[in-house]
Amino acid sequence: STIHFRNCKIFIGGYHLSTSFTEFNVEYGAEQLDETAFGDTNRIYKGGLLTARMSGKAWCESGVGAIETVLFGLVGVEFTPVIVFANGMTVGTQTDKGFAMLGIIDTFNIGSPVGTLLPIDFGVASHGIEP
Repeated sequence: STIHFRNCKIFIGGYHLSTSFTEFNVEYGAEQLDETAFGDTNRIYKGGLLTARMSGKAWCESGVGAIETVLFGLVGVEFTPVIVFANGMTVGTQTDKGFAMLGIIDTFNIGSPVGTLLPIDFGVASHGIEP
């Protein structure tokens, strides 16, 4: 069934930050490796390494445990856990769909014109499996 995207639960670095976010994206893919050789009449691709990325937009809130403080402090930190449940969480269920990865927050942007609410956007790239 379709999901009314309004009850998303977002956890980053052990902090529950859902109430600050206005947008959240999960991107999962694979690199395309070109296997085209002489004599082929069209490109031939093979699936390569898997890629994962999460990003989001939020309203700036500062203070202990608030989104600006947490995200800014985690920029560049390896193996930061990022977990998102698109339609909330129900205790004891096995049907809630969620995504999780260990990543590195590689972008943190803050800024807006005068007189507006201050937005934040950030991105996190998958770091792979912890050694």
